[in-house]
Amino acid sequence: MMDFSKLIEDEMTPEYAKRIIHDLSPYPYLADILVIASSFAVGALFSLILFLLLRPLLNRFYRRHCTMNAELQTCISRMIISFVGCLPLVLISYSVWCDGIHEWVAVLIIKPLWGIGIALLALTGTYAIKSFGLWYKQQRNAEQRPIDGLIELAICFVWAAAIIVFIAMLIEKSPVYLLSGLGAIAAVLLLLFQHTIQSFVASVEINTDHLVEIGDWIVMETEDFEDIDGIVTDISLHTVKVRNWDRTQVCLPISFMVSKPFVNYTAMEKGGGRRIQKAFLIDQRTIRFLSNEEVEILKGFDLLKDYLEDRQNKINEYNSTRSGFNTRHLTNLGVFRIYAQRFLEQNPDIRADLTLFVRALSPSDSGVPLEIYCFTREVQWVPFERVQSKIMEHLLAVLPSFGLRVFQRSSDIHQEGRYQIDVVGGAFPVERGKSLAAPGPKQD
Repeated sequence: MMDFSKLIEDEMTPEYAKRIIHDLSPYPYLADILVIASSFAVGALFSLILFLLLRPLLNRFYRRHCTMNAELQTCISRMIISFVGCLPLVLISYSVWCDGIHEWVAVLIIKPLWGIGIALLALTGTYAIKSFGLWYKQQRNAEQRPIDGLIELAICFVWAAAIIVFIAMLIEKSPVYLLSGLGAIAAVLLLLFQHTIQSFVASVEINTDHLVEIGDWIVMETEDFEDIDGIVTDISLHTVKVRNWDRTQVCLPISFMVSKPFVNYTAMEKGGGRRIQKAFLIDQRTIRFLSNEEVEILKGFDLLKDYLEDRQNKINEYNSTRSGFNTRHLTNLGVFRIYAQRFLEQNPDIRADLTLFVRALSPSDSGVPLEIYCFTREVQWVPFERVQSKIMEHLLAVLPSFGLRVFQRSSDIHQEGRYQIDVVGGAFPVERGKSLAAPGPKQD
C-alpha cells in the first residue's frame, strides 16, 4: 500500500489532491475504485480521440482502392472500436499494480482484463481480415476466384492464437512452451480436423491452379449420386455448390475438385467456339455410284457445281483409256460429304478457322456413320443448340436429293414393286437382279 501521508506532506502535491487524499484515507477500497475509474476514464478519452483520428484515415485509404459500401464501412468501424478499446484496459492493468491498490484486488481483476484485451485484439484481427475480404470482392475476377474459404481459415487461426495466448497467461507460461506440449495431441487434432485440413489444401490448390471458378460449367461423373452437370454458384472452405441444368442444387466436398476427374467447359466458352460432333447413320443399301445424268442434276447445287465439273473432267480423262471395272465414278455418299463440308464452311454460324470436317466412319450393322465435326461461334447453350439443330435439319432434309436415306429400325418401310417405299417420305428405285456396283469397284 502506498503511504498517502507522504503525498499529503509533499510540497508538489496540489491542495485539492491533498484534500481528496485526506478525505479518502479512512476508505482504502474507495481509493482503489477511484484509481480504476480514473484510469478507465483517461483511457476512454484517449480511445475516443484515437477513433476519431483513425476512422477518416482508413476510410480515405479504402476509398482509393475500392467503393465504400455500408458493410465495409461497418466492418472498418468495428475494427477501430475493437482496437482502441484495448487502451483503457492497458491503463487499468498498469494502474492496478501501483502501490495504491490492494494486491488481492489487482490479482482479482488483472487476468480478466488481459482476457478481454486478448479478445478485443482477436476481434480487431477478425474485422481486419473481413474488411480485406470485402475489398477483394470488388476486384477484377474476384467472383471467379473467391477466397471465402481462406478468409474463414485466417479467422480461425487468429482465434486459435488468441486462445493459446490466453491459456498461456492463465498458467503463467510462455506460449512457446504451450505449443511444444501440443505435439502429444497432434495426432488427435489431425484426426479431428482431417476434413478441414483436406478442405484447406484443396482450396489452396484450386485457387492456385484456377481449376474451377464461380460461373464455370462443369460435368462430373459420381458413383454415390447422379452425375453433376451445371454451373458452379459458390465455393467455400468445405463445399462447392453446383446448380444443375434441371435447377437442382448439389453441394460437393471441395476435396472432390482435386480427387475426382471433371470436365470444365470454361475454356471452350472463353475460346469463342463450341464443338459440334454429330453423326447420322446412312443406310448402306442406298450408297451407290452416280450416273452422268444424276451428276448433271446435282450441279444445280451452287456449292457443288465447280467441284463436280472439276471432278467429272478428271474422271473422264482417267476413264478415257480404261473400261469396265477399271473406271472411276462419283458416289452419292462422297458427293453428299463434300456438300456437307462446303455447307459448313460457308455457314456464318460456324468458325471456319477452327477444325472442320465431315467424314465417313467404319460401317456397322446399323449403317455407315457420317460424322460432322466443327465449332460454332455461339457458346451459350440455347443459341448453340439452335445452330446445331438447324444444321442437322438441313442436312437430313437434303439427303434424299443424293439418293440416300438415314438408317432406322422401323416397320413402316416396305418394298413395293421396284421402289423402296418409306411412308414417312421418299421413294428410292431398287434395281432387281442387277448389282449397283456394275460400273466398277473404284470410286472417287
